This record gives sequence, structure tokens and C-alpha cells, in this order.
Amino acid sequence: MQSRAKIRIAPRVVLIFLLFLFTDRSGLVFVTLLAAFFHELGHIFAARVLHIPFRRMRIDLMGARLEIGGRMLSYREEWLLAMAGPLTSLLTSAAGAIFWRVSDLSVYFSCASLLLGGLNLLPIRSFDGGRMLEASVSAFAGMRAAHRVITLSSLVSLFLLWAVSVYFLLRVGDGISLFFFSLSLFLRFFEREKL
Repeated sequence: MQSRAKIRIAPRVVLIFLLFLFTDRSGLVFVTLLAAFFHELGHIFAARVLHIPFRRMRIDLMGARLEIGGRMLSYREEWLLAMAGPLTSLLTSAAGAIFWRVSDLSVYFSCASLLLGGLNLLPIRSFDGGRMLEASVSAFAGMRAAHRVITLSSLVSLFLLWAVSVYFLLRVGDGISLFFFSLSLFLRFFEREKL
């Protein structure tokens, strides 16, 4: 008998989510969390369709990760599993756009889903786009080449993301959250490369 999958949420994430939800008067935090929920639901649905057992989902400040159990994934399965989240985000963004005239929250939800799907398609290690790129290159050129390609694409993508955040800070006077997000990703990248 197979044990049921579990969801593990870091305690500080729960506190931060609750703080944001209780102080959010616009509903923006709620619809952003809803967009993230649908994104992860896309991964879970793909795992079920592909008969990929997963042991648990871990949710931390940098997002959610499915822990696969029981077997190694083929490159095709890894690519499809990674693609399912961004695809779901893009589809829910389009579905939310249908209701733009009805509610401002549908505009927020649609934009949050689009941003989440687009951001996750970036070829950055540990992002869905990075996992897709790594699986594709591994299948055709081997794991060593995939490691080099994903390292380079991660570095270039992170630099461009950081440059966009600096542009928004200097030209628009906004984008501090994007700046700190890109900076934290940069730090994570270099910590991982040291290992």
C-alpha cells in the first residue's frame, strides 16, 4: 500500500503568508497565492497523468518543489513534469482574462499567473525552464554538457533579471521586490556553484 503524499511548509513561510493575507486590503496577495496554487496543481496533475509517484511537496520562500519517490524520471518525463506548471499558469492567465470586465481581482489573478508562468520559463537552474533545458540537453548531449549549458544560461538569465530590476529602480522608482528577488537568486546560484 502506497503512503499518501504530504505537504511540508516551512514555519516561517506560514507566518509570512498569514501576515501578508491579514494586511492585504487589495486582495493581491490572495490572488497571487491562488495563481501559485494552480501552478503547483499543474505539476501534480502531470505527475498523476504520467504515473509519477511523489512523496511530498516542500514549500519554502523560494517556491514549491515536488519530491519524487519510487523511481528515476526519464528526460521526457522530467521535461513534461516541469512544463506542466508554466503551461497551467499561462492557461489560467488566459481564463482569468475572460473576466477582466467583471472584477479587478481577475485582472490581478491573470497578471499574477502570466508573470508566474513566464518567470518559471526562464532557463535558470531549479526553475521549470531550467529543468526543461537541462532535460533536453541531457537527452541529446549528456549530463556534462547539460551542466555547462544550464550554468551559463542561469548566469545570463539572472544577470538580465537583475539588470531589469535595477532599471525599474532607477527609471521608474519601483521594483524593490524584484531587485531583492533577483539578488537572492544570484546569491543562491553562487552558493550552489561552490558546492
